[in-house]
Amino acid sequence: MRKIQLNTYPVPLSCVCLGTASMGADGLTGAPVDKAFAILDAYYTMGGRFLDTANVYGRWGADRTNASEIVIGRWLKERQITDMAVTTKACHYAPDSPETSRVTAEALDMDIAESRQSLGMDRLDICLLHRDNEETDIRRIVDFCTDQVDAGKVTRFGFSNYRTERVRTAVAYMGNDWQKYFVGVSNEWSLAMENAAGYSPANGMTAVDRELRELAGKKGFGIFPFSSVAHGFFSKLQQCGAVYADGKWTNTESFRGRKDWLSDANGAAYNNLLAESRETGISVNTLSLAYLLHEPNTIPVMSVSRPEQLEELSEVTG
Repeated sequence: MRKIQLNTYPVPLSCVCLGTASMGADGLTGAPVDKAFAILDAYYTMGGRFLDTANVYGRWGADRTNASEIVIGRWLKERQITDMAVTTKACHYAPDSPETSRVTAEALDMDIAESRQSLGMDRLDICLLHRDNEETDIRRIVDFCTDQVDAGKVTRFGFSNYRTERVRTAVAYMGNDWQKYFVGVSNEWSLAMENAAGYSPANGMTAVDRELRELAGKKGFGIFPFSSVAHGFFSKLQQCGAVYADGKWTNTESFRGRKDWLSDANGAAYNNLLAESRETGISVNTLSLAYLLHEPNTIPVMSVSRPEQLEELSEVTG
């Protein structure tokens, strides 16, 4: 798997980041952990060296703890892996108190301490602030993030689900040394979402917009899109035998994806993906991910439920 050198991180990062949100959610022993280890092993074997997790991943699961980080930490220790970069995220609201923001210096310090212990890392590679609280001055947020970098607890920090204007203000506030602290932004983005007319993420999520892409291009910081294959939007269309022709969708009665995304632009994209899939033998799901791989400074986050789903990645990431 090829790597990308960002201006804002000291070493190259794999061009596809493996998402681990569900790892350990069904338990921290037995089959759930074996399944997670198998996926991590497969990703590592194909040359992947970049993981995405969060302190909140697993807190809705069987053990109500940061299960994803715990599983990754166990895998890193058991396999004696020392060359894997890990992004984790902090300051997400508690699952049982979504109305209460945790974007505070105290919550960040608490989450980082627990994440370092669970992952077995003296210093976290990348820590993203997981949700914004726009009632808090972004300069105050920057201050308690840069404090963690200066203290040697984090190599770089960044944001997840933050609007472009907040990011712009944060980078400007850090001044000429901003690259020593800030790595980039992880917001929602995929080919299907790009083509969905008037799409706006729900549940407090934030999409990558054109302004963020322009800012990232100008500054050179990274974009790490989640939901990068739009929950299998195009593969679900193919599975139900959907057809787009003459400006009209048909055979979509059993389609299990977002029907409000059945736009003309996605119809054209779908037909192009089908044609390329027939020519190359690569699935439409993987080909839709390749759309983001051609964007500058962009490393999509992709989650899988089985190791076999990673096999095609080498066809588009080599």
